[in-house]
Amino acid sequence: MEPLYMDENRYTYLIGAWRRPVSNNYIARTPQGDFELHLQTLFLEGQAHLQHEEFTLALDAFQEAMTLILHTVHPSMPVDSNLLGRIRLPRMVEMVEPLIAKTAEMLRLATPEQYTFPAALVSSGSRMPSVVQEALKPLDDGGIRITSFQSGVQASVGAALEAAGRSNWPEAVKFYQEALNQTPEGEMAIRGGLQHDLALLSEKAQNREQAQQFAEASVTAFNQAKVSEGEAQALAMSSGLYARAGNSQRAGELTKQLDQLKSTTVLTDVVATTRPQVALNSSVAAVQPLTTMSLRSVSIRPLPSSGSIGNLPVTGVVGAPPPFVTPAVLEQAQAQAAAPVLDPGTPQLMGTRFIALSTPVKSLSIRGMRDVVNLNLEAANAVASTQGFLGTLEQTRDLGLLTGWLNPVRFVAYVPHMYFYVLPMAVGDCHAGMGNLEEALASYSEVLPYPYINRFYELTKVWTRLAQTYLDLGDRAYRLARDNQPAYATAKAHYEMLVMGDNTLNAASPLYANAKFATLKGRVEALLAAADPALIDENPAVTTLVLEAKLKLSQLAAGLNFFGFAPDYTPPFSFEYLQNTARYFAGHASQIEQRYIQYKSTAESEAFRRQQLEQQAEVARQTVILEQRGVTEAQRGIDVANQSLNYAQVQQQNAAASRDEFNNARWELLELSTLEAWAGASSVDRDDQVKLTISNYGYYNTESTRRNVVLKELAAQRTLLTHDLEAARLDRAVEAAQAYVGVATAQIGQAQARKAVAEQRVKIAALQQKQAEENRDFLDMREFSARLWYELAQQARRITQRYLDMATEIAFLMERAYNAETGRGLAAIRYDYQSTASGNLMGADLLLADIDAFTHDYLTTIQSKKIPVKITLSLADAFPTQFQQLLNHGRCTFGTHFTDFDRRHPGLYLAKIRNVELMFVGLSGLGGLAGTLRNIGVSRFRAADGSVNERLYPADVMVLSHYDIRTDALAFRFSPNELRLFENNGIETLWQLDLPPDANDLDYRDLLDVQLVLYYDGFFSQPLEAQLRAALPTTGSAARAVSMRFSAPDELFYLKNQGEGELLFDEAQFPRSQKDRVRSSVTLKLAGDPATIANLTLTLHSAALGSALTLTTDANGEVTGAPLADLLSKPVLDTWQIKIEAAANAPLVKEGKLDLSGLTDLMVFFEYQFTYR
Repeated sequence: MEPLYMDENRYTYLIGAWRRPVSNNYIARTPQGDFELHLQTLFLEGQAHLQHEEFTLALDAFQEAMTLILHTVHPSMPVDSNLLGRIRLPRMVEMVEPLIAKTAEMLRLATPEQYTFPAALVSSGSRMPSVVQEALKPLDDGGIRITSFQSGVQASVGAALEAAGRSNWPEAVKFYQEALNQTPEGEMAIRGGLQHDLALLSEKAQNREQAQQFAEASVTAFNQAKVSEGEAQALAMSSGLYARAGNSQRAGELTKQLDQLKSTTVLTDVVATTRPQVALNSSVAAVQPLTTMSLRSVSIRPLPSSGSIGNLPVTGVVGAPPPFVTPAVLEQAQAQAAAPVLDPGTPQLMGTRFIALSTPVKSLSIRGMRDVVNLNLEAANAVASTQGFLGTLEQTRDLGLLTGWLNPVRFVAYVPHMYFYVLPMAVGDCHAGMGNLEEALASYSEVLPYPYINRFYELTKVWTRLAQTYLDLGDRAYRLARDNQPAYATAKAHYEMLVMGDNTLNAASPLYANAKFATLKGRVEALLAAADPALIDENPAVTTLVLEAKLKLSQLAAGLNFFGFAPDYTPPFSFEYLQNTARYFAGHASQIEQRYIQYKSTAESEAFRRQQLEQQAEVARQTVILEQRGVTEAQRGIDVANQSLNYAQVQQQNAAASRDEFNNARWELLELSTLEAWAGASSVDRDDQVKLTISNYGYYNTESTRRNVVLKELAAQRTLLTHDLEAARLDRAVEAAQAYVGVATAQIGQAQARKAVAEQRVKIAALQQKQAEENRDFLDMREFSARLWYELAQQARRITQRYLDMATEIAFLMERAYNAETGRGLAAIRYDYQSTASGNLMGADLLLADIDAFTHDYLTTIQSKKIPVKITLSLADAFPTQFQQLLNHGRCTFGTHFTDFDRRHPGLYLAKIRNVELMFVGLSGLGGLAGTLRNIGVSRFRAADGSVNERLYPADVMVLSHYDIRTDALAFRFSPNELRLFENNGIETLWQLDLPPDANDLDYRDLLDVQLVLYYDGFFSQPLEAQLRAALPTTGSAARAVSMRFSAPDELFYLKNQGEGELLFDEAQFPRSQKDRVRSSVTLKLAGDPATIANLTLTLHSAALGSALTLTTDANGEVTGAPLADLLSKPVLDTWQIKIEAAANAPLVKEGKLDLSGLTDLMVFFEYQFTYR
C-alpha cells in the first residue's frame, strides 16, 4: 500500500498539458458561455506560460482572470489589467460570501449545453439497451441539467420536430402529445404553444377533427395566459384551419376575433424574433437567418437549423447556430428577422418558443474520481448549495473533484476557489520564478483566510510553498552574507521560520501560528523528535524542507558559510587542481545552458509552427465553407442564366409575333392611311379641286394633279416607306432575339462550367483542409513535440543549475586555495550565479570569467618563484619527551613550529608542505611497521608582511606500511590532479604518530630515533628575511633525553654488574650552534623490572656540582623535582658518577651480592637554556 502522502504530492493546482476537445466546436455558443470559456482560457493560458517559464505573461493572464472575476461583483472594476498595473488584488475574507452569491447566480443562469450536429447524424433518442443506458446514466447526468418538466418537454418536442422533418406526422403528433402531457396545467402559454403545433401536425396527419380541437384549446390557453401575440397567431392558424376544412362560418368568426384583437392590442414581437412564414402548401421552405434567443433554451436533441419542417415553417425553435457563426452574423439575422405574419394561409410551428420563457429548475453535477456533488440551482437553494459545494472541497480527498476546472460550466462553480486559492498560488509561483520572493510569500500567505481551502492537500501545498520560500529567502541572505558572520542573522531568521536550532518550533512563525497548520505542526514535531527522520513515514516534500533548514542552522551555529566551510578553512587541494575542476563543472553548466537555449528555442519554434498549422487548418476549413458558398453562387448564376434564356426566348417569340402581326396588318394600314388622306382632302367637288404641280424633287413629282390625289399618293408613299422600315426593324428584332437566345444559351454553359469549377475548388479546398489537418495532427503525434522540447528545456535548466552550484562551490574553494597560496586575499567569486541581468542566463559563463580572472591575477601580480626545501627533524633530539612517550606507549603528539625553520631558512613565507616521509632508525630485519601519522588539521602560515594566519585543513592520515614512495612509484603512479597526503598544510602544525603495540612485532627499545622528513616550498622575501633575522632570539631552550643503553652501553653493563657507571655529557652530543648550556630541569628514570627499579637508592656525583647526591626512585623508577634541585643552573656539559650500593638496597641483595639484572636502562631527561653562538 502506498503512503498516504502520495496524494499530497499528486495534487497540484498547475496544469501541465491540456488540449481543448475539438468536438467543442459543436457546442452552441452563448454570451454567458463565452464568459465562462474566456475565464477558463485565461487560466489555461497562464498555466501554459507558467510551464514554459514565461512568468510575466503568466502573471498577466492570472491577474486578468482575477480582475474579470472581481468585476462580476464589483462592476466599476476595470477589466483591462493594463490600467491596473502590477497591483495585488484584495482577497479579504469579507469578499467570500458576495462572490459565492454571484457564482450561484451565474450557475442559475447557465443553460444545458446544446449541440449543432446535423439532425441526420444523431438519433432522436438513445438506441442502446436499457442496461447500457443505465450504465451511461451517471455520465449523462454530468454538468448543467434541467430537473423540472422543461427538460422532458424540450426532448419530446425535439423528437417531434425530427419526425416532422421526415414527414412522419403521426409520430410527430405522438411526441407532441407526450410534451403536452408533461406540461403542468398552470403553464398555459407553453400548453397553448404545444396545442397550436398539435393542431397543425394533426391536420397534416389528416385528423381534422382533432386538429380543430387543439386549435380551439390553443386559443383558449393563450387567452387565459394573456399572451396576446400567441393568441393572435393561434387565431390566425385556427381560421385558416377551419377554412381549409370548409367551415367558412367558424373561420370568419375567428378572423373577426383576430381583427378585434389587432385593433385593441399592439402586436409586436415581444417574445422572440422569428423567421418569415412559408405557405403551408409551399414545396420549398425558405431558409432565413436564425433567431437570436438563448442558444441553450432548447432540447438536448438535435434540432433543425432550417426555416421549415415538412413544409411547415418553424418559429421559436432556436437551435444553436452552425459552428463558427460569428456574433456579427447573428446580429444581422436579428435585424433582418420579421415579426410573425398573422396570415391564416401560412401557419407556422411555435416549437419551444414559449418553453424558453419559463423558468426551469436546474442542477449542476460535478463528478470527481470517486465522489459526485450535485448543486441544486433553484433560486432559494443556489447560494446554500454553492456554499455546500465549496465546503465539500474543503473536506474531500477526491483529487478529481478538487481539480475539476477543465469544463467551462464546472469552472464557474470553482470561481470562488479559483479567486481565493488557485490563482493566488499560481501568482505566487510566478513571483517565485521571477525571484520576487517577498511577493511570492505574500501571495501564498493571503490564501490562508479563505475558509474553504482543502485541509488535506491544499493546506499541505500552501505550507510547502511557504516553507520553500522561507528557505529560498534564507539561502539568498546566506549567500549574500558570504563569510560575514554578523550578517548571518538575516538568514537565520528565515530558517527559524521552519525550525529552531534546538529542534523546537517558532510559535510565531506563519508556518505554525495559523490554526489551520496544526496538523502539519504536529507532523513536523514528530519528525524532529524521531531518532532517525528517514524512518518516519512522512512526506519527503516536508521532510526535505525541515531537514534542509535544520542543516543550515547547524552550519550557522558553527560559524560556517553557505557552502559549509569556516572562514579560516583552506582546502587540501592545490589551486591549479581546484581551478581545473571548477572550470570543468562551469564548462558543463555552460554547455547544458546552451542546450537549454537550443531546446527552448526549438520548443518555441515548434509551438509557433503548431500555431501556424492550426491557423492553416482553420483557414483551409473556412476556405471550404467559402468555396461551398461559391458553388451556391454558381448555382444561382445558372439559375440567372436559365432565366436569361427564358427571357431571350420570350423576347424572340414576342419579336416574331410582332413581325407577323405587322406583316398581317401593314397593307390594311396602308390602305387606311391613303384613304384617310384622300378623304380629308376631298372636301369640294371634283371640278373644284385644286390641281398641283410638283417638280424638281427627288422622290415625288407630279403635274396638274388634283390636290386630294396628291395627298393620297403622298400618304401612300409615306406609309409604305414607314412600313418598310418597321418591317426591317422587326426583322432585326427577331434576329437580335435569336442571337440573344444563343448568348443566353452560352451563358448557361458558362454558368454550368463555373459551377463545375466551383465544385472542383470545393474538392481542392477540402483536400487542402485535410492535408492541413493531417500536418497539424502529425506534428501533434511526433515524439519530439513542442511539449517534449519544453520538458527537455526545463530538465536542462535543472541540470545547468546543479552543475552551476557545484562549480560555484569548487570555485569558492579555488579562491580560498589561491589566497592561501598567494596571500592575495581576493574575493572575486560570488556565491550565486543564477540571477543575472540577461534573463538568468550566462551565469556559467560569468563564473568561468571569474575563475579565469585568478589566472590573470596570478600572472600579473606574483613576482617571485617558489623555493623548494627539504628538512629532517629528529624526534629523539627535537622532541625527546614525546619520543620517550612513543617508546613507552606507542603514541606521541608533537608540533613543528616556525622556530624550527626560521633560523635555518629565514625569509620564507606561505610555506606549504608538499610531501612527508618518516624514517625509523635502529630497526632492522622487520617486515615493516604498522601505524599512522596524522595531521591535526590546523596550520599556521606566515605572510609576506610577517603576520601569521591560521587555517583549518581536513586532517590527513598517512598509513605506515611497506609502501615506499621511491620503489613503488610505478605501481602507484602520481597524478598531478591529486594532492599528496598533508600537501598544502603549513609547516607549523601538530602531528600525531601511532605505533600500536598490538600491531607491531618489535622491541620499542630498539628504536633509536624517528626522523620526520618534510618537503615544502615557499616564497622568499628579503624584507621578511631581515625582519626575521632581527627578531631571532640570542638565547634559547631545548630538551634532551640521554639513554645509557644507547649512548653508554658499556657503562650500563658496569653499573648492572659492579654497581658503578659513568655518564658523560660532552660537546659532541649537542648542536654546535649552542653555547653556555645550563640546566633548567632534570628527571632521572630507571627502566626495567619494577621490583628492581622501584624505591632504588643510588648516589649521583656531578663533576659540575662538585658533590654527590643520594637519590631514591619512586614506584615508577623516577627521580624528579627537589632531590635533583642542586643540579639546576649548572652546566650541561658534565660527568656523572652513578653508584648503587648493596647496603642501601637490601631487597636487591641475593646470596650476598647486589642483583641489578632487572635494570635495563638509565635515562636522563633534562631541559636547558643556551646562547646561540
